Amino acid sequence: MIDHPIYTLGIIIATMLVAYVILWSGLQTFNANPSKRFMRIWPKLALYYAAYTMPIWALLLIAGWATNVTPMLGQSSLLWILLCIAVMGLYFYTVIVQPSRLRLRRQTIDLGLTTPLTVAVLADLRIGLYSGKPRHIRKLIATINELTVDAVLITGDWLYYPSADLVGQLMLFKGANKPIYTVMSISDLRYQSMNTTKQGQPLLEDTLACAFDVLDIACIGQKCLPLPPKSTGNVHTYAIKDRQDISLSTKTTKRIDPVQQTAMLCGWQDVPKHYLKNTLKNIESQEYQKQVPAAPQADSCTNSHENNHLKKHSHETNAGIAVLADKTALRTKIKQATLPVIILAARFDNVADLPKALQPRPLLIAGAAKSAEFKGKLTGNERGLYQHGSAQVFVSSGIGTRGLPFRLHCPTIDVLTIR
Repeated sequence: MIDHPIYTLGIIIATMLVAYVILWSGLQTFNANPSKRFMRIWPKLALYYAAYTMPIWALLLIAGWATNVTPMLGQSSLLWILLCIAVMGLYFYTVIVQPSRLRLRRQTIDLGLTTPLTVAVLADLRIGLYSGKPRHIRKLIATINELTVDAVLITGDWLYYPSADLVGQLMLFKGANKPIYTVMSISDLRYQSMNTTKQGQPLLEDTLACAFDVLDIACIGQKCLPLPPKSTGNVHTYAIKDRQDISLSTKTTKRIDPVQQTAMLCGWQDVPKHYLKNTLKNIESQEYQKQVPAAPQADSCTNSHENNHLKKHSHETNAGIAVLADKTALRTKIKQATLPVIILAARFDNVADLPKALQPRPLLIAGAAKSAEFKGKLTGNERGLYQHGSAQVFVSSGIGTRGLPFRLHCPTIDVLTIR
């Protein structure tokens, strides 16, 4: 028999929970970077925020079963009720609790350094939709500040549908007391290029590169610099300015004695293959246009459209040529390096592009992402240290969450002692 007060209260609470999930996830979808359709973000956020309501749903289920609020619920077995509560608890744990359980994993790697070097490696931050909440970043920075390391290396994949105020979302990184070096992944570069929508409205108030400048994070791109950074007293000097020249910036650390530079850190920036193909096509197109006489003048609107189209292709071609030149120069620097080389990359399959037969073999530090065409070409564990003909490869476990909001493994900071 239905107990009307409890039944009515249960219906009201259930309606409020559903309304909260639908409306709040919709509101947060508008705050996310709308680089894809609205309906591709809203269901993901609905699943995420629904996890916060699981304890209340569990209480409603227990209360409804205990009071026999409906015949169907009252006739359910205790085992079925416990199973439902266990599923709700697992859902709450993997979505809310697990992403906050930050752990440290230590590894020793032999690279032939004259003096051991200790670095903290962070991969796949995925700040935006699920990860990178203030509580997550505060715990991350507090953990980094307590570590005795020479530098922090971040392998890219910074963003996953970030809010428009990118600098504000990342501002807590300014509290780190260690020098931070990073590269950008293909997805980061995609956000970097999405400055405006088709309607001319900004997707992000600042680009990721601008955020790095504000936060004193050195984006090394396709450059090389020595590690540890130069020390003067208790200050490490490091940074990269305008992606071209190494300049000086400071962050106070716990180290007091000057340290000897023992390794060369090089960034291996992701370059989308279609981007390079378009560059080559544009180059061929420009060479062809030089041989073809100019077409007769048309109306001003047509000319304006064609001029803008040509300017766009010219800009992309020049940028692509610069990227190809940087890759060539980077390979030369790695070959000619007098110090052991540590390479920072977003994807571990970049090892296939490294110069062959380097001695001693460099150490490639990367995230777990890889291209589909590279599957099966590397042997060993997906995460951890394994060997390749061109380099030692260390794949970091990662911190953030993408796709569906579940996370089965703890977010991990890898602390590497390189000797």
